[in-house]
Amino acid sequence: MESSGRTGFITSPLKPPKQDRSRRTLDSIALAALELMEEGGVENATVAAIVERAGASVGSFYARFDGKDDLILYLQDRIWAEARDRWDQALRAQDWEKLSMEAVVEGVVGLLLRSFKADYHQREVLGRERRQDDEGARRVFAFHQHILATVTPLFLAHRARITHPDPEWAIRLGYRFAVGSIRELLELEGAVGVVDGAATAEALIPELARAWTAYLGAAQPEKREGGAREVDFFDPWG
Repeated sequence: MESSGRTGFITSPLKPPKQDRSRRTLDSIALAALELMEEGGVENATVAAIVERAGASVGSFYARFDGKDDLILYLQDRIWAEARDRWDQALRAQDWEKLSMEAVVEGVVGLLLRSFKADYHQREVLGRERRQDDEGARRVFAFHQHILATVTPLFLAHRARITHPDPEWAIRLGYRFAVGSIRELLELEGAVGVVDGAATAEALIPELARAWTAYLGAAQPEKREGGAREVDFFDPWG
């Protein structure tokens, strides 16, 4: 496999088209495929159905992909690469140095939730297709390693507040705890529409932040009036 220039990411051999028309056709095929896969599963998204919805030709499909498996690999790469780019964009938009440790933790949790929620169903549909695939596993691992690499310095900027004997381990384990909780909540929301009665995804943010902060050994965040957050974060997920 060729490298995309993103460390740790595995990419399909498809090169991005240079012409606008070709890019639009590729985007239309990708969007149509994702919609059909979300609606009826990967097996029901046939090449014929994909090109019909995309308003493209079968020839234009096979000019870009050897078959549906090749398309799936491309879509997986695209989903994770776009998720990483949106994460980086959101992180750069905030002046983290001005925030308290509590606000940093809560901000990171909030961005994690929005990141995973944005294309959760697409990831799940595509992930089921290659759940046992080594390349798929490495792709997911690389994404999480990147997120950890970007948030660890934000936390360690408040190292004096962290009393855990191994701060970096506490950050990594807290990350896994937060991501696991978010994933479980999204799975339950998708299955039954509610979680623990009136609980919502947004309500999970301060609770996970409080637990992560406590594990780091820092003081509990002060309760703000009306549940207001210290800062409103830029949201590239819309």
